[in-house]
Amino acid sequence: MSRYSSTPHQDVGVRRALGAAMLGMLLDGYDLSIMAVVLLPLHSAWHLHAAETGLLMGMALIGSLLGGLFGGFFTDRFGRRGLLTPNMLLYIGGALLSALSPNLSMLFAGRLLTGIAIGLDYPLVATIVAEYTPSALRGNRFARVNMAWYVGALLSTAIGWSLLFIGSDSWRWMLGSAALPALALLWLRRGLPESPRWLVRHERMPQADLALLQLHPESTTAERQAMLRDFAAPSRSWRILIQKAWLRRLFLSIFPWFCLDVVGLGIGLYFPLVLRSSGFAPSDAAAAAINAGILCISLLGIGYMMPRIDRWGRVPLQSTGFLFMTAGLLLFALAAAQNWLSGIYVASAIYALGVGIGPGVTVFAFATELFPTEYRASVAGLATGISRAGALLSALLFPSLEKTWGLPRLLVLLAAISLLAVWVTWRYGVEPRQKSLEDLEKV
Repeated sequence: MSRYSSTPHQDVGVRRALGAAMLGMLLDGYDLSIMAVVLLPLHSAWHLHAAETGLLMGMALIGSLLGGLFGGFFTDRFGRRGLLTPNMLLYIGGALLSALSPNLSMLFAGRLLTGIAIGLDYPLVATIVAEYTPSALRGNRFARVNMAWYVGALLSTAIGWSLLFIGSDSWRWMLGSAALPALALLWLRRGLPESPRWLVRHERMPQADLALLQLHPESTTAERQAMLRDFAAPSRSWRILIQKAWLRRLFLSIFPWFCLDVVGLGIGLYFPLVLRSSGFAPSDAAAAAINAGILCISLLGIGYMMPRIDRWGRVPLQSTGFLFMTAGLLLFALAAAQNWLSGIYVASAIYALGVGIGPGVTVFAFATELFPTEYRASVAGLATGISRAGALLSALLFPSLEKTWGLPRLLVLLAAISLLAVWVTWRYGVEPRQKSLEDLEKV
């Protein structure tokens, strides 16, 4: 086994690839989370009703669904480098269109474009982390990348909070600000090498050796040849994915992520607005600040699990995280019914900690680690698309269900979905910790 797949050493090229992946996730966290703050001034300025609010929050998710499905296929068919630049240019265009929108239709279009760009990037980022990272550190690196999502969410919340004070058009500056991390990502991704694994599977051995040299400039020829031999395997038909063993992995990779987005995006997108409209926060600025504090708790959860995920495994952490989410949602429902303010804050903290110590990282890892190189990005894209369908369902229905059912009943439903994800994780769990991607392909 080569040092690339078995030891924790990382070269400069690998760290740069990881940095590019992290900044991509930071952008996604920034983009989705800025909307939670954008809604506060926009809701008042344009007097949005529930259906318009839900559709606005859903446009980026529709785009992510489409982008994930097509991006995964494109990444497997044409390589990991093909989308590095086009998707960021698309994102910048969508961000600027959103900021300058004269009406709701144009704002919808801008949010759709940014969503497509984010969706295109998701399977690309996941595949880069899986294929450019040593086995002994792969879970840790997935945790780092997902921590970047929360850094982006916190950054956008802080910037959105600071812009709230400039007036009713502050939402335009919030949406336009998202172009800045996209520009930084364009710069960081320049010259990133193609995946050696992808090149080997496409019988492009000289290019694969050159890519390895870029990723591991201190490696010897013998070390690189050993890595290339590890990566080699006969190409297999996509039909293997409908075999029982692979279907089990598909269900593990897709369904818990779908559950996480059904639960998490509804809570994440509307939490500040719920706090404000229910009287749990005295002002827009206070609601944004409370939201930032809850995000910090998820970030602490990821920080706790980061050094442990490669020892403890993905399955137990994901199950524990969903259990924490369930408990937090049930306590939130009880506290909301009793108008118990401190209980709401405690419940939110328990929920956020659960997301951080488990599924906030693990669902992303399962969708890429468990599948052959030739279909890795496609499965990650499929999982992204279906999870975004769950997020879209939540974004569209959350405002209406809260209005008709009441917040406590809606939270109980979300708790039941989280509990279902626990059962699926244990029932279909396949543990990838400390295994090379090549070993995981042997089913």
